[in-house]
Amino acid sequence: MFLAIATSMVVGCGGSDAGDGESPEPPEFEEFAWRTDTPDVRTERLCVEAAAPDDAPDTTFIDCEIEGATFSSEEQAEKDELVVLAYNILRGFEVDAQLDMITSGIAERLGYYYVYATEFVELPSDRGDTGPYDPPICEHGNALVSRYPLGNVRQIRHAENISWYTPPDAPDPDEPRLGGRIAIAADAKIGSVLVRLYVLHLESTLGAVEIRDAQAEEIAADSEDVSHPVIAGGDLNTFFYNSDIERGILTEPAVKSFVDRGYQDAHQGIPLEERYTSFDPFDMILDIILPRGVEVTSAGRCPPERCESLSDHLPVFAEVRGVLGD
Repeated sequence: MFLAIATSMVVGCGGSDAGDGESPEPPEFEEFAWRTDTPDVRTERLCVEAAAPDDAPDTTFIDCEIEGATFSSEEQAEKDELVVLAYNILRGFEVDAQLDMITSGIAERLGYYYVYATEFVELPSDRGDTGPYDPPICEHGNALVSRYPLGNVRQIRHAENISWYTPPDAPDPDEPRLGGRIAIAADAKIGSVLVRLYVLHLESTLGAVEIRDAQAEEIAADSEDVSHPVIAGGDLNTFFYNSDIERGILTEPAVKSFVDRGYQDAHQGIPLEERYTSFDPFDMILDIILPRGVEVTSAGRCPPERCESLSDHLPVFAEVRGVLGD
């Protein structure tokens, strides 16, 4: 799962009055310890268990480092308006074409910052039909790419999770892997203000929707004490959210956990037929951006005719303003 944050033109200010005429002091910002070299993703592994996956003491709660690097060469001017993109890139099988589609590049090409956390150590393809992977044991997970410095970075391996592990020679393997769903939390520093970002990829097993809902609740609750603007986004695997939209109600727990805490669906009001982001085995709205404390000025998705061949999900975007407050 991939979440990118960039800036657009300044269009004005929004936000609420602090009450005494003075802006509140921003929370402390601990910038991520960026790597100074370029990671070799074909040989380096972030997870301890990748060395001997079948000996892992726990097949779900694995021990992985978080990685990050910066390709920024100059300080970015603060902006009141941001553009946010959420995109499930299907393990990056079409990453070159996806990079060309997203403003001709991500992170290094753009000169941005990134952090990455591993969800799964993928196991050799003889245990399932998802591969083949080259090399056979690789890692995939969530990434956050930002024009602005990132700090206060955490990887949150969800407390409620399921195991996807398949031992060698097991019958009928399906996506054999170690690990479990994970979120990234980080603050982007825009001038003197912070914006909290959450990258989400909730559980996709249809028979475990209560696990998915618990994961959404965990992240929404994590943000309760955040006083600066917050944007959560990603693949929420909300298989039947379109039914709520059709009926004009909100019952989907994975979305409701956020809305009940002051978030909004950035794409609310957009016609249903323009909201679907995945189409197999049926039309679904899985990819959602949820801002709080800022105003959404526009939102949309990449047209299927342009992006459907690049992943099993369409990317979604939103423009927000009011980042700088008063």
